[in-house]
Amino acid sequence: MESSILASAGRPLWRYLDANKVDADALFKQFGLDPELIHEPRTRYPYKLLCQVWVEAAKITQNECVGFESVRHYSPLDLNALGVTFLSSATLMDAFQRLVRYESVINSSLTFSIVESGDRVDLISEISDIPTDAVRIVEDSRNSIVLDLCRLGLDMALDPVEVAFTYPEPKATGEHFAVFRCPLKFSQPASRLSFNSADVGRPFTASNRELAISSDQILEAMSKEQNQPDIVSQVKKAIIHNLPSGTPSEEDIAKLVFVSSRTLQRRLSDENTNFRTLVLEVRRELAQKYLADKAIPLAEISYMLGFSDTSSFSRAFKNWTGDPPAVFRTNLLA
Repeated sequence: MESSILASAGRPLWRYLDANKVDADALFKQFGLDPELIHEPRTRYPYKLLCQVWVEAAKITQNECVGFESVRHYSPLDLNALGVTFLSSATLMDAFQRLVRYESVINSSLTFSIVESGDRVDLISEISDIPTDAVRIVEDSRNSIVLDLCRLGLDMALDPVEVAFTYPEPKATGEHFAVFRCPLKFSQPASRLSFNSADVGRPFTASNRELAISSDQILEAMSKEQNQPDIVSQVKKAIIHNLPSGTPSEEDIAKLVFVSSRTLQRRLSDENTNFRTLVLEVRRELAQKYLADKAIPLAEISYMLGFSDTSSFSRAFKNWTGDPPAVFRTNLLA
């Protein structure tokens, strides 16, 4: 099956071309890509075709650093669910773990992994099925976008301790140093961003977390509905915020509402409910809200609800409602 990528990933490139007085629409159409889809929140492009546009854009503008240049035209909102959940994370490590989860659910051709060693944390990315002449552009843009998200979340001038690239060292690396501000390695087995462990453990600023959540209308509405002092509302709100990291544990949520697990169990029992029931209720309500938006693919809904894959979400949803998600959405929008 041919790999694909969210069409919104082409927005920074389209804006870069437009800023350089290149007919971006014509270039996208030249390679069989409908430029109008860039403005759709969750439609997809064949990955190889978008890479061909990247390579041609570098030739037209005569700029080997087109990967870096185009990133200057991106917004975290271009990343849809990933942008929201990354910036709404509690810490940089939490954000990395959400990034790993997102790509494992959404993108079959790109994988991220986290390796901790001593006082260093490596965020490793590996991509398959990529044209050789597009490797540099893709790695430059991906690494610089991830680093920009890290800096936004921490609201600080964060610098990695080292960045690695799989492609050979270019003649000029001034742009690389300007972006990453750290030692660089080339011709490496995998692309890598390496950080100091102390930085990875830093909390994200509350303002960025709230801004990220408010950019997703469904999450914002659900959070506001639970903005009550009672224990059930507090627990549901904590569950909503933590589902993109995977199914939260009772112990994790208890810490977030500042009680022990035993106290949480007792207080929920006094309300004639329990933690497992509340997780199910939140997931089911969020699922129905997401399915009401036909533009959100099932894979992205699965990620936002904390499931490991689309099939797990589909089985759970059918148990809740009697219908698979696709059938429920069709009936809802009929």
